[in-house]
Formats: sequence, structure tokens, C-alpha cells
Amino acid sequence: SIAGQVLTKTPVSVAPEEPVAKASAPAPSASASSSSAVSSSAKPSPAPAAPAAAGDGKKADPKFETFDAFLRKRQYDVLALPGNQKYVTGQIKRGGMMKIPPSVSIKQQPYRHVDTLSIINVPEMENFIGYWNGVLLENAMQRTGFMYGYYLEDKNYDEGTRAIMEGIYEPSQEMVGEIAEPLTDDQEMSRVNRIAEALGLECIGWVFTSLPLEDDLLLSPEEVLRIARLQNEHSTDAHFTRYVLSKFVTCAVRPDPANNGAPSVNPFMVSEQACAMLRDGILSSAPSERRACLVREAKPDELIPDFVVEGRSDKKIATDFFIVRVNDTAPKKHQRMFTHADFPRENRPTHPQRREDLKKYFNKIPKSEPSWSRFADFHLLLYIAKEIDVDTAVAIAECVRDRKDIPEGVTFMFNELTQ
Repeated sequence: SIAGQVLTKTPVSVAPEEPVAKASAPAPSASASSSSAVSSSAKPSPAPAAPAAAGDGKKADPKFETFDAFLRKRQYDVLALPGNQKYVTGQIKRGGMMKIPPSVSIKQQPYRHVDTLSIINVPEMENFIGYWNGVLLENAMQRTGFMYGYYLEDKNYDEGTRAIMEGIYEPSQEMVGEIAEPLTDDQEMSRVNRIAEALGLECIGWVFTSLPLEDDLLLSPEEVLRIARLQNEHSTDAHFTRYVLSKFVTCAVRPDPANNGAPSVNPFMVSEQACAMLRDGILSSAPSERRACLVREAKPDELIPDFVVEGRSDKKIATDFFIVRVNDTAPKKHQRMFTHADFPRENRPTHPQRREDLKKYFNKIPKSEPSWSRFADFHLLLYIAKEIDVDTAVAIAECVRDRKDIPEGVTFMFNELTQ
């Protein structure tokens, strides 16, 4: 059941899924699609198609292992993993002994914490992309949102993890240069998280739009730093080894030149080495460098570790060294939580929410539907929490989660509001 999957996070059997199909769609409802990534000019080579592992029926990714399978080979030793390293600097002391920081080898991460992102609520992603593609893009504006869902075991991989995307919250945001940035003082975030918790959901990642990158880059240096910062902010030590890690997934949405400019969805994470270097104030970027992250310049009397890239010291690190690819799929058998995705989205400056939207929404929904199903729209629940009452929205969210009838008093109140 939905409640069994979502509320308890109990692993369920997952049938193999097909990649999200590419398809052009008319604005403003361009559909979510998946693109075959082309490696940028960084040295690491692109991963070939994943062959099936012999014997156990699990797929083997030639480039990334699942994290727990990787740990099993190491007898669960996490001390030497990148997240436990400190990229400290040294100080030059006049007339005294100096301790030179040890050099650091830059390597691609051999494991990943999330193996697959399943966009189970396809209309939700289509609406997000359609608004950007049909309304904002002609004005060179971008859009971002936080993805809400839950995690399940991915039966396709040895001890794999699957992130399930159910909804997208679009925070108040502004354009900063060529990217959309959420406002730092978003007053609605705590309310959104409370509704998500009542639904059995959590923030599993974020999605952002951008123009195509030059030279087939997968991520720009600025994007790597943003992703690393968000992964650091959404990290946890809940793993049984107490190793601090993040399962926060990023979706980059860009026009795909290979598909006549139709938007494509590409899920990523960045390596723990990138996150640790950013955490310790070592990693930076510059507008003049479009292909590589930079090791920051040393301050006076400061010694910065020597970073070795492919056998030589280099302060420029190609972004491909930090990228961890995540598979994306369209669900076959999973039942999505929200039966509707029609209520106007929050914080869209060109389409503000109004009280009359309630009446329009419920007039479109057949009254023959179960009461919980009529309220099963993520953005409707967020609107109720904001404009009517948080406790009422929480009670409705719990009914949606458990597929139970909405209390009569609540349905009566909304019948009066929508008359």
C-alpha cells in the first residue's frame, strides 16, 4: 500500500523500469525526458551500458557501485573515505618548524548513495518544465524547486537505493546572474516540511533549469559548488556505520540539442570529495574558468595542500572528476501518492494563487471520487496550510497518505467555501 511504502519506508519489490522516454511536447507542458549523457572534456571516460551481473540477477554498473556493496568489500571501514578527511591548511611560522599539509589525490568516486531516481509523479515534473519552457525561457529566466518523496530499496542493484519523486515545491526565488536562487528567508519552508512529514515524505533533492552548457559539459563549476553545498546541508549520520553522507539528488533540466531542443532531465550527485573540499573552504570557481573548479589561492603565510590530478599538481580540477551519475526511470508498477496535479503552483509571479482557484479545482474533480482522492494534490495541501489552517492540512494529508475518508466536518467546510 502507499502508506506501507511511504510511512514506514519498508522496501518493496521493484520491477525493472524503462528509462524516461524522450518526447517533444508543446509549451507550456513540455514533458520530462532523459538524455544520454555525453562526457565533457574531462579525462574520465563515459560509462558504457550496464551489463547484467551473473548469478544474482542484479545489474552491475561498470562505473559506480552501490555504497553498501562498496563498504562490504572494505569490511565496512569508513575511516579513509573522503567525507572523513580534513583538507586542512598549514601556517608558515617565521623561525619555527613548518608542517606541510599532505598532498591530496583527486579521484572519481567509485560508489554512489542513490542509484536511481524514479519520477513517479510525471505530471508534476511536466508542469514544472512546461512553465519554464513555455513562460520563462523566452525571457531568459530560470526556475528551481525542491523535490519531495521517499527512498526505497532498489532491487535492480546489490543493496541499491531508489529515490521516489512525488512532488515539487517551488520556493520564492530570484534570478542571480543566469540562475534561479531560492530566497534565503523563505517563511513557507517549515510549513511545507510539516505537510510533507504528515504525508510520509521528505526532501529528497532539488531540480533546476538552465540553458545548454558549452562543449557538452554535464555540470558547470558553479553548479558543482551549489550541489555540494546542498548535499552538505542535507547530510545525515543515520547510516549504521555513523558515516555522514547525503542522499540529496539534483535534477538538471536543459534543452537537449540532440532532441530538437526538447527539455531533458539529468539526475546527478557530486562526490564526497567535492563536498568535503567545499566544507573546508578549499574549492571555488571563477567566471573565467568554465570547465573546472578551482583550488582557492593561499592567504599570506598559509600553506594549502597540493592537489594531484592524474599524476601532476593542478589547481584546476575538471568538473567531471566530481560528477556522480544517477539513473532516471519512469515507473511501471508503483502507485503514485497524488492522484491530481492540477492546483496552481505556489510562488509563480506570472500566475499567483487565488481563493477562487479552490472552486475551480473542486469543480473539475468528479464528486464520485473517494474524498481523500479529491484532496490528493500536493499544491492544494500546501495552499490549505498557508491560507486556511495548518492543522486542517495535516489532517487531510494523513488521510491522503492512508487512503482514508476525509472527516465530514472538513468536507462540509470546503463545500461551503467552494459554493
